[in-house]
Amino acid sequence: MRKTRPIADGELCPECGMRSGLGEPNCATLWDLLLARNFEQPVLYGKYHRLAVDTYCTQHSAYVESAKSLAAHLCGLCVALEQNNDTNKLKRLQLWLSTNPKVPKPELPSFRGSLTIADVSGIDDPVNYGRAVESWARSAWEAHKRIQPIAREWLAMSATQSASGR
Repeated sequence: MRKTRPIADGELCPECGMRSGLGEPNCATLWDLLLARNFEQPVLYGKYHRLAVDTYCTQHSAYVESAKSLAAHLCGLCVALEQNNDTNKLKRLQLWLSTNPKVPKPELPSFRGSLTIADVSGIDDPVNYGRAVESWARSAWEAHKRIQPIAREWLAMSATQSASGR
């Protein structure tokens, strides 16, 4: 697990920028709590699980170290936010990624979005939670604006490979 840099009143995540107060959970702890709740109550929170995973991962380099993992999460955001969460596109993406395509990894932005996991943590109402996760995802997706065309290209490549039957 990645360590965060201590600051006077708590911790600051050097990746997503989340600031936690002294004695409050850091972003990694909030992530663990969110995952646990999503798995414990999938009927209430499962609908937004993938979007939350893709968002958190695009904000933290340890989860997108390879081009393949970046493609999975960045394209996941693209499909969710720009392509009406088309499950067929996600399946084609997964099939394409399973072939271990040789794609270069672009440089990640240093700013990963104005919202963090702190903005979705502790929301118990599933509707409000879903709205908050979508806002968080849009913030992360916008922060990756420079490499959005690459995500769209990867999705096109996954569709082409799927159509060719390879």
